[in-house]
Amino acid sequence: MTEDCFQPDGMVRIEEIIKHYRYVPQKIYEITQALDLLNDNEKIKVMKYIVRLTQKRVTFRSLERKPSKKAFFRALKRVDARSNDL
Repeated sequence: MTEDCFQPDGMVRIEEIIKHYRYVPQKIYEITQALDLLNDNEKIKVMKYIVRLTQKRVTFRSLERKPSKKAFFRALKRVDARSNDL
C-alpha cells in the first residue's frame, strides 16, 4: 500500500511499505531475541565469552584495544616512507 503526499512544488512524496520474509534456524532466532534484551555491558561480556568459547576462531574488532596516538603516527610514518620509496 502506498501513501502519496503532493507537495506545492510539483513533487509527490510516495511512502512504500514493503514486507520481507526470511527463514532462520530456531536457535539463531532465539539467540537474536536474547541479544535484543541485553544492555551494552552484557553484550560485551557475551562477545568475550564467544571469543573464549571458540578459542579465538571468532574475534570482534570492537573488543580490540585502540592504538595509541604515538603508535598511530608511527604507522602513518611507515606508510609514508613506503610510498616515498616508490
